[in-house]
Amino acid sequence: MANTVSLPGIKNSFSLMSFARSHGKMQVTKPATHINSHTGEEFTAKSCAFTHPTEKDEQGRAKVTFVAFSRNLGELSPAEIAARKDELQVVEYENGNFCLCAVGQNAWDDVDLGL
Repeated sequence: MANTVSLPGIKNSFSLMSFARSHGKMQVTKPATHINSHTGEEFTAKSCAFTHPTEKDEQGRAKVTFVAFSRNLGELSPAEIAARKDELQVVEYENGNFCLCAVGQNAWDDVDLGL
């Protein structure tokens, strides 16, 4: 039987701007070495880090939420992200991980119901 990689489904999506408003200041990390949990391969990548202004983690430090760059999007510089802020979104997978990606060409439009 062949090994298959089970990709998590998308649980939620947010515009980049709404995600930043709720998760804090956005920064791009320096490249770091990681291990792919599915393949065990080592790779080096940057990611986005959102630092919440008031929420704290278990150690009392500012809460940081990490968001990976999607493969299709590739790693962007802070200037590129700022220039494309209206066409980027953050998706949350069922496993709790987050990913920065471009809004789909056939993205749905929000309906303001006044809620």
